Amino acid sequence: MWESPRGVRLPVAMLRPAVLLLLLLTRGMEAFRVCAFNTQRLTLVKVAQVEVMDTLVREVVDPSDRAVALLLRELNRFDGSGPYSSLSSQLLGRSTYMEKYVYIYRSHRTQVLDSYVYHDQDDLFAREPFVAHFSLPSKVLPSLVLVPLHSTPKDVEKELTALYDVFLDASQHWQSKDVILLGDFNADCASLAKKRLSKLLLRTEPGFRWVIADGEDTTVRASTHCTYDRIILHGERCQNLVQSAAAFDFATNFQLTEEEALKISDHYPVEVELNQAARSIQPLSLAALLLSLLPPELARVA
Repeated sequence: MWESPRGVRLPVAMLRPAVLLLLLLTRGMEAFRVCAFNTQRLTLVKVAQVEVMDTLVREVVDPSDRAVALLLRELNRFDGSGPYSSLSSQLLGRSTYMEKYVYIYRSHRTQVLDSYVYHDQDDLFAREPFVAHFSLPSKVLPSLVLVPLHSTPKDVEKELTALYDVFLDASQHWQSKDVILLGDFNADCASLAKKRLSKLLLRTEPGFRWVIADGEDTTVRASTHCTYDRIILHGERCQNLVQSAAAFDFATNFQLTEEEALKISDHYPVEVELNQAARSIQPLSLAALLLSLLPPELARVA
């Protein structure tokens, strides 16, 4: 589910480095955006930096949840289309490095119907998915299941293989075929060879659509070109509504140096728009939302 103060997201909060931000944004009655953003660590020190908070109001590495509270406060302050609410898991992890998944959504349009942390009895995940079922203000797509994952680079293939079982579990649990799996899968480059990627069940089983194309760079550093961040759709109703999907290169769009961009994240956000209306010629809304939060000295291309 990644966006900025004016968009609804589903973020991931963590106790230490790396945060996966997932967002669910409703636009009108039949348009939705689902966004995922690995914003790295979100501490109180980080969100206190004006240029960071103003660029992306997101992510959490604060076990007290004070950073999430600050994020919500800023979202509601900058965007009158709220109010925004959040849903978070407990801390997840195998060692002193812990993370939590945090969903942020517009509570007057979208409601959490149910949620649970996947029962990982074989300990296949470093951070087991925190699955959530959301209602939507749509007759075409009245509800949607979101399955986030921030995989660990050394076990990408194992975790993505197990993610298929998470899909089956969530789909059966809520009797829903409309499911979106998303997050920082680390599904490229040295972490997962293309040959191994092509053999995943999420690739070979029918019904899944990977809307972030292979080869699209979702990393900020000029030294890397990897499609780590992904969005996978399942369900005919869900897939029929797809308008657009892409990574947002905020460094280029905002004319930030690599150093400036890395203060925000080393990943680009990725998002998909679901809309019953005719295909829009407008760009993804994330760019406009982020621009609205940039301080004047950084908004050189606004």
